[in-house]
Amino acid sequence: MRRLPPLNALQIFETVARHRSFTRAADHLCLTQGAVSRQILTLEEYYGFPLFTRHSKGLALTNEGEQLLPTVKESFSRIEEISLRLTRQRTDLALKVPTCLMRWILPKIMRFQAEYPEIQLQLTTTWQHDVDFQVEPFDAAIIYGSSPGVDVHSIELFDEQLTPVCAPSLLEEKSLDSVADLSRHTLLHPTRDHRDWKMWLAHANAPEIDADLGQSFETLDLATNAATQGFGVAISDCSLVSEDVASKRLAMPFDIVLTTGARYYFVYPNCLAHQHKVNLFREWIGAHGDA
Repeated sequence: MRRLPPLNALQIFETVARHRSFTRAADHLCLTQGAVSRQILTLEEYYGFPLFTRHSKGLALTNEGEQLLPTVKESFSRIEEISLRLTRQRTDLALKVPTCLMRWILPKIMRFQAEYPEIQLQLTTTWQHDVDFQVEPFDAAIIYGSSPGVDVHSIELFDEQLTPVCAPSLLEEKSLDSVADLSRHTLLHPTRDHRDWKMWLAHANAPEIDADLGQSFETLDLATNAATQGFGVAISDCSLVSEDVASKRLAMPFDIVLTTGARYYFVYPNCLAHQHKVNLFREWIGAHGDA
């Protein structure tokens, strides 16, 4: 039978190594300095060599301590990660969603919660359009790209289809009868490189419109919000603004739509394919994705 080093002492060793001080580590752990020192001494007796040396500016790791620290940190990190997954309530569904999808996903989540109150959705929004289930504590995610990636189950939600949108009141102030009329409006860009407007204007055969002009935002959602307030014309995705258009908060002045080839996917790791909560939400969002 293998004899492991005292795990509590290893955790204290990692804290001391991080703070380079018995005193600060003791404060962090809500222990006395003497208790921390005794735990480190216990660990050093187990290994048979010192882990720290004292200097005028504080503690320093010995060569052996430097070799031990990365493994200790990685081990506790992995224990923490798997513990989080195992102890999370079975009825909680941790979902990662790009910020740009909030206008689209929030009404759907509210409807899902009304239908299935026993499932608690924990929603995290991010500017990222991908997910790494190996290191991120999510049960599922909605991602954007040309493919869903590897080692995941996925369903396609909708293709990206770009078209200009604006507040209906803006059309009363300045007409948008043709694409050329965009030259009299402020273009609202969801990215700093203006790529979406550039792609759509090329698709609409409108080289006379300067896509480098206008106001840039960090996300599509911010640009769309600015459009609803009448600040200009945004380029947005047809599906993401469908409810805004239906409620007349936004209007689509043109029938020219660019299908970019990118898609939005609902994905979840292979290891969760058997979980009821994941399959329930997958089936629901697949049936209501266009609703």
